[in-house]
Amino acid sequence: MEKMAQIKALSNQRGVAAIVVGVCLMMFLGFAALAVDLGYVMVTRNELQNVADAAALGATRQLGVIYEGLSYGQMPTYACDPAVLINVAREIAVKNGAGGKAVAINDSDVTIGRWNASTRVLTPTLIGPDAVRVRVRRDSSANGPISTFFAMIWRKDTVDVSAEATAALTAQSTAGPGGLPIPVGISRAWFENKSVFCNQPIKFYPTNSPEGCAGWHTYEDTPPNASQLRRILDGLREGSYAAPEATAGATQFEFVGGTIASDFPEMKALFDYCKTLDDGEIDQDRDPTTWTTAVVVYDSSDCTNPNKPTTVIGFSTVTITEVVEAPEKTILGRVVCDNIDEGRGGGGTYGTLGSIPGLVQ
Repeated sequence: MEKMAQIKALSNQRGVAAIVVGVCLMMFLGFAALAVDLGYVMVTRNELQNVADAAALGATRQLGVIYEGLSYGQMPTYACDPAVLINVAREIAVKNGAGGKAVAINDSDVTIGRWNASTRVLTPTLIGPDAVRVRVRRDSSANGPISTFFAMIWRKDTVDVSAEATAALTAQSTAGPGGLPIPVGISRAWFENKSVFCNQPIKFYPTNSPEGCAGWHTYEDTPPNASQLRRILDGLREGSYAAPEATAGATQFEFVGGTIASDFPEMKALFDYCKTLDDGEIDQDRDPTTWTTAVVVYDSSDCTNPNKPTTVIGFSTVTITEVVEAPEKTILGRVVCDNIDEGRGGGGTYGTLGSIPGLVQ
């Protein structure tokens, strides 16, 4: 009897062991599914992200190329053909893959619009766009979901994976040597409400009024005074002075303060010389009566004309229409907001956009 009891107990233990082994095996398979399948999902998602990044950058660069061929007057009203940008995104995507499969992009997964750097929101529009968002997927709507290896034991045969990226034409980060051929800057306060001030007339007195939200500077030359400014204005006109390179957020220019009325004859002479250049560089328009050029945006929360070294935070395009010596002594023009210049972005919120995009989201 005792022997039979021992045999029965041993049999029970074997049964328990079998159950434990079965449970452990299921746990092992579960961990295997988690490790292998989750790893495969993450790798595929990273590959999809690379495709989305490349497609968004490529489509937005194509947008920049289009803008490079337009005049400033055409840029704000440019109506984008979405098929052009979608085709670029598709061509880039099909040359790449995710999870061992070439990637196709749905038309509905490409969003074209305007990017707001402050709110980080892309507003869809085909009129004057500056950004493209691309979503790539491996699911039932495009490219098919990815198959699992072990998770199918748990009746999870496939997994949907997607990624998206947004690229935009952002504010220029640098101005090269000679790229700022007028010693005037605009306060960032001018750009705080683009719906009011964008492309509106501005008086470069400079003064502290909202109409003249600007200031004289002498680049990096000291001391910043009327005599120094007069020397620079004459040198810019004669070709014996070149504006230094500037980097947004890093360069400081010496702002003069005040109206500096005594230097208006030299400013008038510079304007009269530059407005007829029509060379696409110093004078960026083709109108011999106006001067379109680049100026710095300086860091000030109001329209104060600073009288100290002040940080450059961006670069803006302006069209100067007239320089009046007497009695007003004003520089009349407008800030050109909705334009894109050939060059790299990556700058701050304010100023002219560059035609080479960057990833923003």
